[in-house]
Order: sequence, then structure tokens, then C-alpha cells
Amino acid sequence: MDVDYHSEFETYTGELNQIFQRERHTLVAGGRFQAGKFKTSDQLTLPSSVSTNLIPFFNNPPALDATDADFQRIAAYGYYTVEPFPDFLLTAGMAYDHIVFPRNHRNPPITSGEDRRERINPKAALVWSPQKCVTFRGAFSRSLGGVSFDESFRLEPTQLAGFDQSFRSVISESIVGSVAAPTYELAGAAVDLKFPTRTYFGIQAQLLRSEVRRTIGTFDRPVSPPVNVPSSTPEHLDYEENSLLATANQLLSEDWSVGAQYRFTKSQLHTLFREIPATVNAGADRTERADLHQVNVYLLFNHPSGFFARADTQWYSQSNSGYSPSLPSDEFFQHNLLIGYRLRRHRGEVSFGILNLTGRDYRLNPLNLYSELPRDRLFIARLKINL
Repeated sequence: MDVDYHSEFETYTGELNQIFQRERHTLVAGGRFQAGKFKTSDQLTLPSSVSTNLIPFFNNPPALDATDADFQRIAAYGYYTVEPFPDFLLTAGMAYDHIVFPRNHRNPPITSGEDRRERINPKAALVWSPQKCVTFRGAFSRSLGGVSFDESFRLEPTQLAGFDQSFRSVISESIVGSVAAPTYELAGAAVDLKFPTRTYFGIQAQLLRSEVRRTIGTFDRPVSPPVNVPSSTPEHLDYEENSLLATANQLLSEDWSVGAQYRFTKSQLHTLFREIPATVNAGADRTERADLHQVNVYLLFNHPSGFFARADTQWYSQSNSGYSPSLPSDEFFQHNLLIGYRLRRHRGEVSFGILNLTGRDYRLNPLNLYSELPRDRLFIARLKINL
């Protein structure tokens, strides 16, 4: 069907944040209130190419709706950090979130009404440096995401022990589209090493889960008359991502450094339409998986005059399972070259380079998180000014 869709969102945000700090104690407390409205309309029409045999089974137009739904978010939080002895930091926190948001304003045919989410989210973190050359980090967090760009405005801490705990979405929007009020659960541990030889190592493991409960627009056909009418059905999305990151960096001299990074990401997405039997639609209950290996090796030259140059090679290897039809794997290299000049006191820089030197295209499954890469040879020129 052809879809004519329009949505407007207006919101008002207010947040109060207070930090109390002593020599070995820090308390961060605050509250946030947001309110607004979503005004959405859609019109679904049958394309001219549709078979005339199908026209009697739809109204004209098949769907024509307009909704005016309220949005409201109330949040309160507190984070207490204590240093019981030097270089040992413990953080404990708690957050409360209450959200009212449109039931379905994104997936036509749209649905009127509001949904609610309420959640108490515990937080915990540890940073310990038993010696100058080693630091241990760990974090656990549960949180509730936003509905639109409302999550972009906050004073509440977005990280715990170096681990992100605030996300717009961790499920790729190219697969499931935008989501509303997702829940997150994060657990992570890391070790950072720094040696007198100017060698730096790091290893980090992270588990990230996200759940989405949303309403999807559908068409139902009553027994009589046999005309498809706009309706909706609940959809459950359960996402889990396990990742391992290892880094190694070496200063070869005052001007030269070399490094390597390896990341393994294992992602799994379970999609369930609980009101649609799998015997009717096999895709109503499915689990899809993707494993991604990433390696990045670089050589960097930094001269005191401001001149710099960098060369790096990236390798990607991905395998997929659970897809019907099957989704092919991919493996490829990309090479990048960059030269430039930095102004004094880091006031800016100018640089030129070639990305994807060999022009290698790729086909990666977006179920795994990765930075967008050029699909062809790309020449770049960049000017950056720091005011």
C-alpha cells in the first residue's frame, strides 16, 4: 500500500540536578519532568498496480486516521560514590522512571490511545587501581529509554565506570525502525594496563540486553462483511548483545605510535507476535543471530610542529544464522590513509585522506553494531576549528 504519513512532536523539559561533594563522598541527585504531545495522521491507499480482485476487500481509502496523544515522563535518581580507601571508588544508585506515550504513532495504520511504563532501576559501579599500572572497572545498570529525541536532554549521568548506560536504541533501526520506551540492562567488566615501557593494554567484556513491547498496525478481516479494517497487534522484541574488546597501543618514540584493536560482537534478536500463530506466519516467532569480528591496526606519526599522518587497516568478518531465507556472510579488508596539520593549542586542524583505498564494498548485517564504512574509494578533506 501507499502510505501518506505525518507526525509532529512537541515537548517541554525541566530537570533539577544537585551535586554534593566531600573529600571521599559524592552524591548526585536529581529529577526530570517532560511533557508534550504527538500529533499523527496517516492515509493508506491502494496503488494503481494492485489487482482489481483485491479492491472489494478494502475500504476506500483502506485507512485514514488522526491521533492526538499525550507524552509525559517523570524521573528521579540518586548516585552515591564513596572512596573507602585511596584509588577505590564504589558507586550505588537508583532511578525511578514513569512514562506515558502514544500506543502506536509510528507503524501505520496508527492506533489511538496511550501506553504506560513504570520502572525502578538499580545502578552499581566499581573503579579500583591497586597499582598505578592497573585499573579494574565494573558496572551494572538498568534503565528505561525514551520515546523520541526526549532522551537526548538529560543531566543524569550517562556513564558508569566508563560504560554507557544511556541509549537512543541498541536494536538497529534499519531492522525494527524507531522504538518507544525500551528497557535496558547492562553488565560490564574491564581491565586497563599501563606499563613504564609506554605500552597500554585493555580488555573489556560487556553484556547488553534490551526489551521492547510495542503495538504494530495491521488489518483484520471480520467474518461479515469480508472487508479488511485497520487494527493492531502486540509485538515483543528481545535483544541481547555480548561483546569483547581488546586493545594494545605502543609509543615507539616521541613521534611514532602503533596499535591494534579487536572486537567480537554476538547479537541475537527474538521477535514475537504473540497473537499470530506460527502456523499462520512462520515469521511471527523467530530468532536471528549475527557474529561479527573486527580488527583495526594503525600506525600514527605525530610531529611537534603539528604535522601528522596515519595509516590503518580494518578487517571485518561476519556470520549469520536463523534467517529464512538464509543471509550470506561477509569478510573484507579496508585500508585508510590520512595526513594533516594541527594548529597550536589544538585550536583546529586541516587534513586530507583516502578512505577504503581499494574500493572494497561490503554487505554487513546491521543486527551487529558497527560504524558506517565507505562503500567505494573516498577522498576526503576536512577543516575543524575549536573555539
